[in-house]
Amino acid sequence: MKKSRVSAICVAIAAIFGLSSAACAAEGKILRFGAVNMKSPLDMQINSFSRVMDISDAIVEPLLRLDEENRALPVLLARMPDVVGDATVYRFELKPGIKFHDGSTLKASDVKYTFERMFMPDTGAEMSYICDMIVGAQDMLEGNADELAGFKIIDDLNFEISLSYPYTPFIQSIATSYAGIYPEAACKAAGKGWGVTSYLGTGPFKVTKLDLEGGISTERFEDYHGARQPLDGVEFVFVEDSNARLAEYERGNLDIMALDATLYPEYSQSPLSSEIGSFTPIGLIFLKPNVKDGRLSDVRVREALSLAIDRKAIADGLMKGTATEARTFLAPGMLGYDERAEQYERDVARAKELLAEAGYPDGIEIKGYIKSSDMDTMFGRVLSAVQSQAREAGIEVEIVQVDPSEMSGVRGEGKVSLEIYDWYADFPDPDGFIYSMLYSSNAASCSSNYDSGEFDKLLDDARSADDEVLRAELYFRADQLATRVDYAALPLFHENLYYLCKPYVKNFKMVYNDVYHFYGVDIEK
Repeated sequence: MKKSRVSAICVAIAAIFGLSSAACAAEGKILRFGAVNMKSPLDMQINSFSRVMDISDAIVEPLLRLDEENRALPVLLARMPDVVGDATVYRFELKPGIKFHDGSTLKASDVKYTFERMFMPDTGAEMSYICDMIVGAQDMLEGNADELAGFKIIDDLNFEISLSYPYTPFIQSIATSYAGIYPEAACKAAGKGWGVTSYLGTGPFKVTKLDLEGGISTERFEDYHGARQPLDGVEFVFVEDSNARLAEYERGNLDIMALDATLYPEYSQSPLSSEIGSFTPIGLIFLKPNVKDGRLSDVRVREALSLAIDRKAIADGLMKGTATEARTFLAPGMLGYDERAEQYERDVARAKELLAEAGYPDGIEIKGYIKSSDMDTMFGRVLSAVQSQAREAGIEVEIVQVDPSEMSGVRGEGKVSLEIYDWYADFPDPDGFIYSMLYSSNAASCSSNYDSGEFDKLLDDARSADDEVLRAELYFRADQLATRVDYAALPLFHENLYYLCKPYVKNFKMVYNDVYHFYGVDIEK
């Protein structure tokens, strides 16, 4: 597209005054977001990357969405669903006339297709657990059915979903990005290209350029069923190196970007201090050992690694006070979190004793995995700190970098021995946090392989309980079992997150999880 004379003048003025051309381009209000390229399809059924969710959430919508108070609100629905009888049957009504980006109309059959696709073995959905309690889901996952028995279409706008058992956070679970609704015809036509060469939904922005290497551009969807968006589009600019992203932001070529927490103290004293935003997500950074991988299969080795880590030094020193050392896997603000839990201690001498008891008096070597795109970020610095601390106890951690596009596959094959991991709540219920990572069937797909009947029983009981006090107790007991008895997860710290946002960007804010949303965001020219 050729720039108009007005646009050319505007860009020149922007260059003179150090403003982003995005803020005054004649083509419209295009917000430029400095993105990390995960090299993953946008399809949120086959990945769990927050950085992909940033993009997908602007394009595809679930039936409901959680607001800032963590309340589920209807998005594609005419009203909140009706719960029937013993809380195992939910009745839904779609808003009439909702359009997908290709002009087709949303129908109940698209919703049914989306959920069935999630349970098709060929899809390889990472997050099918969020609603695998729907009747027939397990049969589909096991390849014994090709239709979801618990989904009943009444007409084009009305449908029912039946659950195998009461599941307290069901509405919250389907208000996540993993349950975004796809157009059946377009998704089937795209095949393996869905999220790679083609991706569309009912969201406020539609894709104009989909390049998983070069960047992704969107424009406002004029037939959007909700409020008309102030922005004319969002451009997701891939800049791999964090220092390069900062340089692009300072030049005015980016409007919003994440700021590494370890850089916050420095930038809080810089001219950019007024452009820093912060929030505390419900989540944590932890080490995920593979409990069936060689030496780490011995619980004494996993406990020794936990004892070798100085969490306080990482939180207060490396993270420069922007993080709080973890006491539990569950994060503050979540049901089941108990601040009375003791700190994880550091005891190098005891760690060496445990290694000797396990048959490794001269120490051991293990591999610590990390996405290559994270090596120059906080994750790389934390893993390097763990490497240094563990060495004092006789544990040599070899850092292995994996291309982001390959990490999910490597995890699914069970090849990851130890991984540094960030985990944020997709919905603010412990089931979507601890169950999704450590329950045996889920742990098997992410190279954790934790398999404890006692742990699973605690979570099964908590999933269907309707007493919050009881649920909190069950989740706390499960947390303690996994992290202080079995050492199936080694919590490190809960972090504050930071971002840079140009002053001309209006109405932008982060909520409970680490996902950037652009609904209602504006650029003040």
